[in-house]
Order: sequence, then C-alpha cells, then structure tokens
Amino acid sequence: MFSDKDLRKLIAPLVIEQILAVLVGTADTVMVSYAGESAISGVSLVDMFAYMVITILTALATGGAVIVSQYLGNKEQENANRAAGQLMVGTLLASGVVCVICAALNSQILHLLYGSAEESVLQAAETYMFITAFSFPFLGIYNSSAALFRSMKKTNMTMYVSLLMNVINIAGNAIGIVLKAGVAGVAVPTLLSRAVAGIVMTALAFNAKHEVYLKAKNVFCRNFEMLRRILKIAIPNAIENGLFALGRVPVTSIVA
Repeated sequence: MFSDKDLRKLIAPLVIEQILAVLVGTADTVMVSYAGESAISGVSLVDMFAYMVITILTALATGGAVIVSQYLGNKEQENANRAAGQLMVGTLLASGVVCVICAALNSQILHLLYGSAEESVLQAAETYMFITAFSFPFLGIYNSSAALFRSMKKTNMTMYVSLLMNVINIAGNAIGIVLKAGVAGVAVPTLLSRAVAGIVMTALAFNAKHEVYLKAKNVFCRNFEMLRRILKIAIPNAIENGLFALGRVPVTSIVA
C-alpha cells in the first residue's frame, strides 16, 4: 500500500515535529540561564514533570486517532468525523482537569516531588509551573487536531504549526530576557506559543475540505458509545507512555 518514498514523506515531518515539541521546554531552560542557577533548576524540574503530562496528552490523542483511522479505512466518513469530535471533547476535558490540578496544587506537587531542593529553586519552579499549567488545555486541542492530520497522512501540517510554536516561544523568551522578567519571562511565551499553536491547529481541523474534519455538532454533542471506544484504546496507551515518562521524575528528584 505504501512505498518507501511514501513512508519517508510521512515519517520525516513527524520526527521533526516531535523534536520541535520537546524543544519548547529546552529553549526555556537555556534562555532563562541569565537569571541564575535557581531559575535554570526550577524550569528544568518543571520541564521534566511537564514532559510526563505532554506524553500522556499526546498518547490520549494518538489512541483516539486510531479509531478515526479505522473509520477512514472502512470508508465511514461520517463516523470518522463523529469520532474526531469526541476525541476533541475527551482530550479537552482531560487536559482541563490536569490544568486545574497543576495550577491549584503546584506548590504541593513540587514539594512532593522535589521537596529536598533549595527554596529558591522551588519558588522558581512554582512560578513556572503555575503559568505554564494554563497551556495544557491548548496542548490538548493541539494534540487532538494534530492526531487527526496524522491519520490523514498530512504530517507536514503539524510540523509547520509546531515550528510556528517554537518561533513564537523563542522570540517571546528573547523579549523576556531584554525585560529581565526572570522565570515569568520564559513561562508566558510558552503559554502564548502553545495557545497560538492549539488555536491554529484546531481552526485548520474545522476546514471541511479535509478528509476528516471537526464539526461543531460533533464536538458539543454527547456520544458516549463513541467516546467509550476512543477511551478504551487511548487510556491504556496514555498510562503506558505516562509510566515510562514518570520513571524519569524520581531520578530528577534525587538529583534535586
């Protein structure tokens, strides 16, 4: 069904996109170095925890996209669109819950994971985590929309939006450095870049010209059977990937 050339066209942008997704947190750590060791350490600690959250959200979206791909393979266009809408709902709800927990309990979570770290490091981490926690819902809708484009073999689209996210983040970090805004100076651009990427990606997913696209009626309706099918695949996938990422957190805690 697919030639080597087809696979390269599909995989290469996907690899680049994943590198760019991780680069957001890395850029924050590098560019906040001017603010001192505590700021670097605080951002690094949160970045490790955020990596776990991002991994889980990505796995949820990817698992849901499996259902969409199955419907596409069966030539069931309308069911594929319904599944896309329910995938968006499920991911948005999950990321919203994570956002509320991380924003409200950021201090408790960080003290639980990295309680032995210096107080100045924990203060920097709390600031960074509180601000970036509000980016999780945008990451949720970004990952859902990106998963839909992958199911349609349009990985170039997700790569370009991910590149845009990084450009906005790095430019914002540079402004934060000029203003000497410290940890907040890299946290706010991260929030803004993820918000823009999520909104742009979702807007593209609503385009009816695509093979699978979002419809308002499919997003805002309740289809528990469709949602159950999606979660049956997405949740085990998210737990598996989340546990793998969680294994890195205790190591970071020991180092802290």
